[in-house]
Amino acid sequence: MRKVTRTQRGDATLFCREQRSRQWISALAVVAALWASPAAQASSPYDVAMQNPAAGQDTANVARVVERLNASMSDELRQNFGLFIYIDKAESGPYAQRMYVFRRADSGDLDLLYNWPVSTGRENLELDPHGHMQTTLTPTGFFELDPSRLYADHDSSQWDEPMPYSMFFSWQPDGHKTGLAIHGTAESATADLGSRASAGCIRLATDNAHTLFDLVRNGYRAPTPELAYRESLSAVSSDGLLLHAKNGSLQMSDGYSVLVLVDDYSGDQRTSALD
Repeated sequence: MRKVTRTQRGDATLFCREQRSRQWISALAVVAALWASPAAQASSPYDVAMQNPAAGQDTANVARVVERLNASMSDELRQNFGLFIYIDKAESGPYAQRMYVFRRADSGDLDLLYNWPVSTGRENLELDPHGHMQTTLTPTGFFELDPSRLYADHDSSQWDEPMPYSMFFSWQPDGHKTGLAIHGTAESATADLGSRASAGCIRLATDNAHTLFDLVRNGYRAPTPELAYRESLSAVSSDGLLLHAKNGSLQMSDGYSVLVLVDDYSGDQRTSALD
């Protein structure tokens, strides 16, 4: 048997230590690279949305939604908003009861961030819990968000229902602030997502509503052009026309650079519910 000297044993021990050191350095380099990546540094749903656009979606359906959204918007609308939310309130069809959230890229293209199931209105006249007859219609058209009415914690006094992460629309039918909003839903109603089940609002799973709420509030506060709304309750609340001052410039106000389109597309040949 070959005799191993103390010097050889020392060299072998030193070699093992050097190997372990190199392995630790390699592992630390991998961890450092991961920590330095944009995804690892994201600290909010807004950051995650900006750096990790939705993937694995039905490409053909998403492309068709982008086509419909672009066809419905003027260049003026497209150029003056940063976030676009498309909601199809149809009862059936390829996009029925879904919300698509897009950001406008520097190139002007619309990049998909999220594709979620929703519940829009039941489209009936119903008695509310207080015995008053109410419509459960979700109107179609373009909407902006009311910057003074974004609430992380809110309840409907009309329907006695929780409305977490509410973002109310700025529409004022008949001169009254609308109760129409995008918001989270009670856990008991989560199973209804994907069907017409709300009292008129656009309901999301609460986690998704939280993500959208943070995305809007943290990333899109800006001077925003004002939409021209129809005054009375109707199927179409806005045709997407922007208000202009007498000198022709856009009428701007402090708000959120978010444009919402509620459509009613069942998969037939209509271009838009606004036609």
